[in-house]
Amino acid sequence: MFKVSEIGIFNYKSFRRTGILACSSVLLLFLLGGLVRVTGSGMGCPDWPKCFGLWAPPTCECQLPPNYQDVFLEKRIKKVERFTAVLEKLGFAEKAQKIRSDKTILIPEEFNATKAWIEYINRVFGVLAGLFSLGFFAIAFLGKYAAKIRVYASLGLIMLLVNAWLGSIVVATNLLPGLVSLHFMLSFACVFFFMLALHGAKAFESKTKEPRSKYLWLLLLVLILFEVLLGTFAREMVEFKTSNSTLKSNGMLDFLGMGPSFIFHRFLPALIFAIAAFLAWKYRNEDRFLGKQLATIAVISLIQICFGALNIVFVLPAYSQILHIVVGSLMPVIVFYYLLASNKKGVVL
Repeated sequence: MFKVSEIGIFNYKSFRRTGILACSSVLLLFLLGGLVRVTGSGMGCPDWPKCFGLWAPPTCECQLPPNYQDVFLEKRIKKVERFTAVLEKLGFAEKAQKIRSDKTILIPEEFNATKAWIEYINRVFGVLAGLFSLGFFAIAFLGKYAAKIRVYASLGLIMLLVNAWLGSIVVATNLLPGLVSLHFMLSFACVFFFMLALHGAKAFESKTKEPRSKYLWLLLLVLILFEVLLGTFAREMVEFKTSNSTLKSNGMLDFLGMGPSFIFHRFLPALIFAIAAFLAWKYRNEDRFLGKQLATIAVISLIQICFGALNIVFVLPAYSQILHIVVGSLMPVIVFYYLLASNKKGVVL
């Protein structure tokens, strides 16, 4: 008789490959999510998990019943009522009341084939990410892996499932500010837990000679995650100013009217660039491997600054917005990878 952990699909090589697929599929959702956000396709499908009641979006409005807007609006209202009831039970009565009083929830969603298919493709890849994550979770439990690895794989899967549920709430509440940001940030938690599981199996290695490098990466990770969070707030402010036609000023983005969080969002990348560039220069001879890693972060920070400038000067062109979101999403993942690789202890198999 053979043990299930001895089957090839449950060995370390399969574990690592599936873990990388799970992480990569979630990272791909950052690109697709950016496309959804930039094209305004978040409400392309007014229901979830189906799209206009179908498993594949219709190609024209003629495929929908005449009263489809009323039908899906009623479903949305019922879902919002269930969600706000849960919030009240958890002690967030004020937040629940704010959601109920949001008049935009009562606006029926018109069919747009392009937006529906963009949102649908995003959901399809979300399902693929779920399948890869489930496979990673299964291999972690059926193979001979340490308890911590199994815990991290479980937490990553839980974060993905919670985020999928939160995505349905985001749709039901018509892209409610705050929930959209939470939906975005939870994606990082999912990737980080999967990376921790991979690191536990000693998938990441570093050639750095600097024993304190993990503290440098931890500092940069905190700064970058804070910058990403400020970016989600900035995006919500953009949508608010778009709705009341105050987005532009003197032909550019009205960055002065974006609030204090946007001020930090504009200048924090410069601080991150300065820290990474200085440390890269400092370690250029004594630890070339670490110096190159820090130089990579400095270059990415500079690229982000350029995209940010394009967004301000040309008022959020689509290509710049998407690249800004994608590069900004990859930065914390890259730094977290460097952080894990700098900690050589890992978890014993």
